This record gives sequence, structure tokens and C-alpha cells, in this order.
Amino acid sequence: MLFANVCELTMGSPGPVCSMRHKRIPGRRSQGREQSERLSRRPAFPPRGVSLLERKGLVIGSIGVVVGLVVLSMSNPVAARIDFSKPLVIGDAAGDDWEPDVAADGSGNVYVAWGHYGGVPGCTTCSSPAAMIEVSHDGGATWGAPKPLNPTPNPQGDFQVDLQVAVNSAGVVFVAYLDGKNTVAQRSEDHGETFTAPIAVNGDIKNGPTDKVGLAVRGSDVYVSYSVAQKFFVASSHDGGKTFASVQINHETSTYGWTLTSGGAVDSHGTVYFSWVGIKKSGNALGLQDLFVTKSSDGGQSWTTSYADRGVPPGPEWKNCCGWDFWGPQIVVTVDASDRVYVLYNAGTRDSGPPSVWYRSSSDGGAGWSTRVAIHSSLGSTWALFPAIEGGKTGEVHVAWMDNRTGQYNMWYRTSADGGATWSREIQVSQFASGFPYKTADGFTFPYGDYDGMAWDGTHIHLAWGEGPSYHGPGNVWYATS
Repeated sequence: MLFANVCELTMGSPGPVCSMRHKRIPGRRSQGREQSERLSRRPAFPPRGVSLLERKGLVIGSIGVVVGLVVLSMSNPVAARIDFSKPLVIGDAAGDDWEPDVAADGSGNVYVAWGHYGGVPGCTTCSSPAAMIEVSHDGGATWGAPKPLNPTPNPQGDFQVDLQVAVNSAGVVFVAYLDGKNTVAQRSEDHGETFTAPIAVNGDIKNGPTDKVGLAVRGSDVYVSYSVAQKFFVASSHDGGKTFASVQINHETSTYGWTLTSGGAVDSHGTVYFSWVGIKKSGNALGLQDLFVTKSSDGGQSWTTSYADRGVPPGPEWKNCCGWDFWGPQIVVTVDASDRVYVLYNAGTRDSGPPSVWYRSSSDGGAGWSTRVAIHSSLGSTWALFPAIEGGKTGEVHVAWMDNRTGQYNMWYRTSADGGATWSREIQVSQFASGFPYKTADGFTFPYGDYDGMAWDGTHIHLAWGEGPSYHGPGNVWYATS
């Protein structure tokens, strides 16, 4: 549910660049009462057996300041040529696959990770949900079979969610996710064929179950963000994910009732950024919320905080539909090859009002931010949310989001080659596909998961997202590439 997917940036020439996606998991279904509630409402899981290779392509400033949306220019001639492949299903067409992330290395290897509900065929020990991964070695044209990352889950929780995946310039793949009460990390040195045993990155923090996950990687430096109620942490590894040490970022814990991480990135100098939402009243997602970025220039030992926006409304009503704060504000962060910092986030302009997706940038490491602008055309009462963002070459930034302008939800994309001064046209990535009752010509019924995945491999954009009939599913993970 939460974060941006970050990888290592190759500066100066095209190469693997991934920044942590947004991804935050606002409506965490993974813990306590809400996890039990979601599982109890889930319909029986249908049999599987569809080969992937046979699948056919299926995809305020402060409150009171903003009066209307700013519509961005669409005069970027280079970015306007981008188009996307026909979306295809990752996992099994039968579902039930939730909340994906994606990474790509520029050598044709693409990785999608997600949580699978309902049991994994052939794995009697796998949890539900189970952490899954699927790999393509030809840039997303064909895919191997889905497989569990960790068939022996933590017995103290028996659920694995909030998958994040990243790859460094050496081709080493890293994943991080919730495994019961712990946040764990694994790595693969053979392009996803095998993974090491999970390591609890919060092993030095013993005061409660962890929540949300962020992942940022550059070389042998691996950073994982997570929270424990009001407290939020980053675990750092400088030996390629073999050992981790956690640092609590906030020492004043009375400011927020809950914190949610949702993205991360590492720049060319090794400075690491993570994005967060501070919720004043947890459990009910009431009261104003803050969107902020934390930064470390010393390998994760100390951190500073910069606010991208403060006092934004908590989002539309959620109680009759989904987990608490599912529709709430969410922020993701990335950097480009020149170390410019970009954020994308959803927030409304009034209580219970429709959320919009806003863009800001910083040329001074997050000390100051540009004026926020809506990344999409004026949408009126349409809901726009679940942002994803990736930095590329100098001035290059890619953004994606979901909105329901057609009366159904769709996945949308834009890009800029000049740091956000001008933008490409808005491109609808998701498409109709027969055989999925939640899909019509207008879009899909419901976002399946509270974040989407985006990766840039130096040439192509890779997108992964979830679609379903409702919050309770069953739904599918979809993938498309530019």
C-alpha cells in the first residue's frame, strides 16, 4: 500500500533509474481487525492455471489558498510521442492479486511484485496474502510464472503485503514488505530466479508491529522506511542488504496519531529521501494531514524534514467502502539525474471534497518547493488519486495516477522533459479487456490496492496497477510499458 519504488540512478547516460514509487498503503488491510475483516469478506478463490505466455493483452499550499486547478501546458514535443503497450495481466487471470510494484534494470529484466490472496497453488505453507514476484527478461513482452518470495511466513502474522521492489545498476534485485509484525527485505543476484531468506529490518526495534514499507537502493546502500504507530523509522544497510540498523526519525511522537510512508529515492551523491503522510487522528482519518519529505546526507544516521504541504483535508468518506484513509492524501518522491527532487501527491481542497493530484519540485534538496499545480486537466468533481512518479535524465520526470473522469477508473500518464515547465498530453494507459466483469469501455470499477508501481529503465516506462470490482475483490494486477 504505500510507496514509491526507488532504484539506483545512472547519471549522465541512459541506464537503470528507479525512484520509489508511491506507494503508500493508506487503507492498510494487513493488520489486526481490518485484515481479519477483509479476509472474512473475500469470496472463494477460483482455480488457476492460465499460462502467462498464453494470456492475451488485457490495463493546499495551505487549505483556503487554492480556488481552482492549474492546468499544465501540454507543449512538450518529445514527451508527446510516448505511447503504451496493450495491458496484460500479471499473476493469474483468476486473481486475487493486490497492490503491485515494479522495477526494471535497463537490460530487459522487469520485476513485478504484489500480494496474492486465497492461497498459492502448490504451496501449502504460503500465507494469505502471500508475497509474489513475476519476472520478464525481454522488457515486459513475455513473463515467467508467478512464484512466492517467502513460502515460510512469520508465524506471528501469517500475512505478507506492501510489496516494494528495486534493482541497482549491478542488476541485484531487492524486495521489502510486511511479513506479519515485521518489515523484511530480500535480495536476488540471479535476476529474480532465487532470493535470500528474509531479514527483519526492524530487528533492533521491538516496540510493536510495523506498518507501510518504502524501499530505496543505490549500489550496496539499501534503505527501508516503515512506521510503528506514531513513530517512523528508516533502516539502513551498507552491505547490500545483509544487515540493517534502524533510526527513529521523529522523537516528538505527539504530533501525529499515525504516519504512513509512501516513497523514496537516492540521488547521485547518496542523499536519500522518503515521503510521508502525518495523520492527526488515526483509525478514523479525521483532521488535517501533513505531507512531508525526510532527507539524510550521512547514510541514514540523521534526518531533516521538509513539508511539501501542510493541513490538507483527510479525503472523502471511506467507512462504507474500504480501509480507513484509503482515499486519504498520499505523497511520492523521486529525483532526476541532476538531483532535482520531485513530489506528486493527492489531496482535496475542502473536507470530503474530490481529491486532485498535485506536482511540486525542488532544486535545493527539498529546502524549498515550487508552487503546486494539478498534474491533470480540470476534472470538476472527478476523483484523482494514487500517484506514482519516476525521475529520469536531467529535467525528465514521469507521473501517473488514477481518476474516474469517465465515470469509471482509469490509469493515466504524463511526462515532462523540462522539470515540469511543460508536459505531454494525458495518456490513458488502462484499456478494456473482455472476461473481466469489472471492466467496461469506460474503465474499471475500483482501484485494487492503494498504490501503483512505476519504473524507468533509461528508455522505457513500466507501469503496474491493480483493478477490481470493489475494495474486497477479487482483482488483478495489470502491466504496460511504453
